[in-house]
Amino acid sequence: VFSKHLQFLNYKELAKVCKELGLDGVDLTVRPGGHVLPEKVKTDLPAAVDAIRAEGLEVPMITTRYVNAFDKNIRDVLVTAKEQGIPYFRIGNHTYDDNGPILPQLEKFTEELRGLAKLAEEIGMTAGYHNHSGMNNVGAPLWDLHRMYEAIGSERLGSNFDTGHATVEGAYGNWQITARLLAPWVRMVAVKDFVFEGRKPKWVPMGQGVVDTAAILGIFREHAAFNGPISMHFEYKVRNDDAMIEEIGKAVKYMRETVYPEAGYKG
Repeated sequence: VFSKHLQFLNYKELAKVCKELGLDGVDLTVRPGGHVLPEKVKTDLPAAVDAIRAEGLEVPMITTRYVNAFDKNIRDVLVTAKEQGIPYFRIGNHTYDDNGPILPQLEKFTEELRGLAKLAEEIGMTAGYHNHSGMNNVGAPLWDLHRMYEAIGSERLGSNFDTGHATVEGAYGNWQITARLLAPWVRMVAVKDFVFEGRKPKWVPMGQGVVDTAAILGIFREHAAFNGPISMHFEYKVRNDDAMIEEIGKAVKYMRETVYPEAGYKG
């Protein structure tokens, strides 16, 4: 689970609740306002990881907001994560300028990602870019991310493929094409669901919307033998903290009993 949704829990509480919900691990926020603050990573990340692993869970990935290799605290964060045996990290996002041509901007973003890829290679971690739908978001159409991955050509840089946002931008059939296109570059996956209200998405519980999560994961399994972390996201409003915990539990059950078998994975 993406730990943003359980921000109200401390490390030990987070680990205990995730264990009780039947999760395998935690996608831990290491960013301003997250479970681990970047400036405290050397002490707080080991403490968080120890608490989570004490419950028999994994920390396969952390979520950061880094967009280039020169961002503040990035080396400390990645080195500490590597020391803790965490293989994946999610990076930050870029946006296009409204008024400029797209391809020159994409070249600039490619160079910034190239620097992140080199740093990831040096440290021995794998970076994933998270696609967001919406105006001016780099990665919304997904072809732009593919273009950058191909240009950089690093096994240490790929996609943190968001099934919900990919479907928002191509709900009829484009999601199948982009899933196949990105499959060789998918390193991590984020799952969520939505329905359309007019032309905009309204996020809903897993299984209640239009996202065919099982089909997307099936494409990744078939075309690239994907076996990385799958992080559950919950962007809809709930009554309170207890309700959020309940929603996560329902999603775990849905993923294990419905999505994984349909996608050809063991639950």
